[in-house]
Amino acid sequence: MTLLQVEGVQKSFGARRVLRGVSFTVGEGEIVGLVGTNGAGKSTLGDVLAGITAADAGTMTLGGRPYAPLSAGDARDLGIGVVEQLVRIDPALTVAQAVFRGTAQAGRPQAELRGPAQALLAEVTLDVDPDTPVGELPHFVHGLVEIARVLAEDTRVVVLDEVSAALLPLEVTSLHAVAGRLSRQGRGVLYISHRLPELLAVVDRVLVLREGRIALDSPAEEMDPVRLAAETVGEPVPLPPARVPAPARPETSRPPAPRAGDEEVALQVRNLRVPGAVDGVDLLLRRGEVIGLTGHRSSGVREIAGALSGELPAVTDELLLHGEPRQLSTAAGDGALQLPVYRADDDAYGVDPGETIARTLTQEAWGTLSDLHKEIATLRSVIRTVHQLDVKTLSIRTVFGALSGGDQHKLALARWMASARDVVVLHEPTRGLDVRARQQVRQLLDDATQHGTSVVVVSVDPDELAECCDRIGIVSGGRVTRWIEAGDLAVETVRARILEAATAA
Repeated sequence: MTLLQVEGVQKSFGARRVLRGVSFTVGEGEIVGLVGTNGAGKSTLGDVLAGITAADAGTMTLGGRPYAPLSAGDARDLGIGVVEQLVRIDPALTVAQAVFRGTAQAGRPQAELRGPAQALLAEVTLDVDPDTPVGELPHFVHGLVEIARVLAEDTRVVVLDEVSAALLPLEVTSLHAVAGRLSRQGRGVLYISHRLPELLAVVDRVLVLREGRIALDSPAEEMDPVRLAAETVGEPVPLPPARVPAPARPETSRPPAPRAGDEEVALQVRNLRVPGAVDGVDLLLRRGEVIGLTGHRSSGVREIAGALSGELPAVTDELLLHGEPRQLSTAAGDGALQLPVYRADDDAYGVDPGETIARTLTQEAWGTLSDLHKEIATLRSVIRTVHQLDVKTLSIRTVFGALSGGDQHKLALARWMASARDVVVLHEPTRGLDVRARQQVRQLLDDATQHGTSVVVVSVDPDELAECCDRIGIVSGGRVTRWIEAGDLAVETVRARILEAATAA
């Protein structure tokens, strides 16, 4: 039985046509995957389904009845629940209140919500006290709270919009279990993700949204990640250019020691400790190298990055930056070593969403350009960046906030990397990006490393680490338990080794 039917939905923003007649169905108990490049219209389609924006044309039915929600609350009342990647929950609510907000249970005393909330949280493998205020939780937890809320809602169709982008493999497994439970309950699930192997592992059917239309509707069993990637972009996806592999070394729990004749060592850290989180980590980063760090939430991986960026107090037996002795901070924020750090945040990735693309990408303060030739060169550089990153826009005068989330991410990272030098830390640089955009970010990193920049990537995504890094450190119990040499290995092989090591850690 068809639960949701979408017919000929169109949506434009000014002169830009985003949805050009989208039609598809979601059946009772069916999990349908939706993929598309950044800017293909996935978020706009999700907003139409969620009642956030109204379609310009087309019809929708839910359970055989006309469906035209007037707001997000109206959509939930009518039977469609949406969980988005960037979740905003009132920080003053307790976790239990957040789980049951917008449901028939909302408003009940905290004591009555505690037990039912704990049961739902256990289903999404979230071990937090239901009495904890949401504002005290790390942001990645908010998505898991939202998934628990979906289980508490009486919704007929659930849209999971890039929810897995910031989840660990074990958490993704739990998300798939939740999707399976929703399916067994007879609900429909629309699962939106750029992580193609993960998506194909859970969906029954997959839709490809390309240039505002459904370009493919296929049973998942007939697809594989390579073919689906090609269908997503509308052409074969070239393999990324191989990095120049470092000399072969056995996988080990220790980083390679510097030797005479080795590449220049950019950063060397011996016996790094962060009280209560990191207990003796050695790091070695060569000039022009990209290393990755990954681990479970409590592994200490983010504390390692926080120590290197000066955000957390830490001590070390030895710290050399290009061979020169340096010190880590002993009190948060006042360290001698404070590596530049990039992390995409919620408010337009750290730039003004009302500013134009041209002004956003101009490094020099606007209006201070000294001559016409310099101004022309600057604007040409902006146009070149927009073309290289395949940003979906009609003009460089488009405001930054009007771009798709993926295009915002790419431009913000390009802007940051243009001024990044020496040794930098990147948190999840390809999160939420499609297969082509991930390659574009990889090229940004390659351009930077060819000019001598060294990079530490912190991520929970094995695909991101396999695609971007020369070496990957698996962190567990406050230590790096294993180093995986990517070298010239296939991405699939490196991904499998990361998952194997992370499971064993």
